[in-house]
Amino acid sequence: MVRVRVFVLFAAAATGLLGCATQPTSSTSDASPPVAAARARKAGPFEVTSAQFGIFGADSEGHRILFETDRFPAVIAAPYGWYIIFKTNKPTVVWREEFELPEPPPSWGPGEALGIYTISPDRKTAVTERVIPTRLGFIANEWRYAPGDPIGAHAMRVYIDGQLVREFKFNIEDGPGHDRPSGSSGPTT
Repeated sequence: MVRVRVFVLFAAAATGLLGCATQPTSSTSDASPPVAAARARKAGPFEVTSAQFGIFGADSEGHRILFETDRFPAVIAAPYGWYIIFKTNKPTVVWREEFELPEPPPSWGPGEALGIYTISPDRKTAVTERVIPTRLGFIANEWRYAPGDPIGAHAMRVYIDGQLVREFKFNIEDGPGHDRPSGSSGPTT
């Protein structure tokens, strides 16, 4: 599993395009995470105005866009993920993603060792949590398919300030990037 944080910038509303640039993952709060999280929860409500999941790609001009889907083939390095647009008067929010796989992967990649996310004891779920400023009004996260990652039913649950705001369920299907043990006939349902 390879995780890449996506920082999404919106073009003019009339274009309907989604652009992004990869950014390093870090907390942007000037307070410690527990203090900032407490401040974020106290400041007021939020409203989710849009939430989408799919495969990230590019349009004919090279601008990053999200192709909505809940089924896609196991293709090495294929970027997939979500974004959520929200409104709030709060200065910061805490977002949390729980990414659940059908079975443990051979590796969750370097993000685990770097503390970018934590892994559940059964090794099937990665949890990412960040405190972010709300001035841009969105959150997003991206992962990439890695050799040997499991195929089948996956789920990503996204929370804002402790409240579940979206659950994205999707299937990664057998494809050219999936390493199967020799003699395997593929996934069973």
